[in-house]
Amino acid sequence: MSAIRLLVKMSLLSLAIGGCTSLPSAQPLGINEQAMPQSCYATHGGTRLAQIRAIATALERQDYEIRASDVELGLVSAERIRRQPGLGATHQWRGSSLTGFGGRRGGVMLGGGFGNPFGVFRSDPYSIERVSVSADGPRYLAVRSMMIMSPDGFVIDARPASPEPFCQQTHAAIEQALARLGDAP
Repeated sequence: MSAIRLLVKMSLLSLAIGGCTSLPSAQPLGINEQAMPQSCYATHGGTRLAQIRAIATALERQDYEIRASDVELGLVSAERIRRQPGLGATHQWRGSSLTGFGGRRGGVMLGGGFGNPFGVFRSDPYSIERVSVSADGPRYLAVRSMMIMSPDGFVIDARPASPEPFCQQTHAAIEQALARLGDAP
């Protein structure tokens, strides 16, 4: 009996120690600095207020809608929603196929007309791009993520999307906005 107790205590101890070591401590928000291209970091001239205004202006010119900004934190968050035409005509895994016609809606189609007998003509999914530009000391970090959502609100795909060209274009647009505002060094 004591061998079983010892085995249980050892396994609980190993689970507790393993759980503590698997938690991230340096980056609680999950941003891996080694994975971010160096071009996603840039320094911009001017005051913090002018920088935040330029970041917001640059993102708005790229058709993003500003969702939040904070001058003290040096943060601007924005998003852009776009339809994905043509992706709506795909087979959907949800729904009932027991009723034949109109199986996606769970009913039977009566009468004539074209209708949508196989549930393939439905609304297109949409992509949501979220961008955050935040201060990291004197430099700014641009981060983007993308999600593809089905018309009924299910996530089809989600991933970080901060390649070098995006970061370079975003920081170049911020510099242009700063120059237009007259606060560039």
